[in-house]
Amino acid sequence: MKNFIPLVLAVLLGLAAVLAVGRLLQSRKQTVEKTTTVVAVARDLNAGDVLTSDSIMEKKVPVSARPAQAIFWSRSEMVVGQKALRSIAQGDYVLLSDVGLSRSMAAIVGEGEWAVSLTVPGGGIAKIVQPGDEVAVIGTFRITSQVSSADLAAKPEEVAQEATLVLFPRVRVLDVGIQSGGEEGGVGDLILSLPPREAQVLVAAQRKSQLTLALRRPGDDAAINRMDSGMVDSTTFTKLLKGLAPVELPATPGEVKTSGPTKGTTK
Repeated sequence: MKNFIPLVLAVLLGLAAVLAVGRLLQSRKQTVEKTTTVVAVARDLNAGDVLTSDSIMEKKVPVSARPAQAIFWSRSEMVVGQKALRSIAQGDYVLLSDVGLSRSMAAIVGEGEWAVSLTVPGGGIAKIVQPGDEVAVIGTFRITSQVSSADLAAKPEEVAQEATLVLFPRVRVLDVGIQSGGEEGGVGDLILSLPPREAQVLVAAQRKSQLTLALRRPGDDAAINRMDSGMVDSTTFTKLLKGLAPVELPATPGEVKTSGPTKGTTK
């Protein structure tokens, strides 16, 4: 009887392994990479041909396989009426570099949106942004609030503090202007497409705050609600210090302090 026990255990362990592998394979099948749709050509085009609504088609591709300059299908109107700068085979992507902007930029502004200019420092993200990219606009504001005094007869005291928050989580870049002022301290202009109310806020924010760009991954639908990002103010950094002990810098780099007597001394 005892000889059967190891055999039974081996069979049970084998069944458990088979079930585990089966569940793993099933979960992998269910995990499908996100896809996005881009503009491709429905027939062969030669250089100089004008792209029409009949000559382009929607093509679904994995997000990770989308070329950096591929055009989202939701923005397909921007290529209709443009001339192809190279020959494009049927089924191939239409890239931003494949079309010449031979018509007014007004035709590529999103429906219900306005094109608005944003002036930003010429270096950093602004230096690598391309037309068709999506960016987040982050602003640092100086906010003044009134704090009541303990003396009811005294006027409320004005307290100023800085706060950094996301103004627009995802904005499409229509065009990138020429940087001026040199590499250091220069500025550059971006043309962004925004709904009218948000366009007004952006114009006003440029006068009241310091604006910074963050480049987004193409087709990424995460964090598109500006409330999700929260706000960074003075309390943020105060909370970072909680639970941390001060670091003491030794007189000699690399020196390790010991609790016992130092070398060369006697007890």
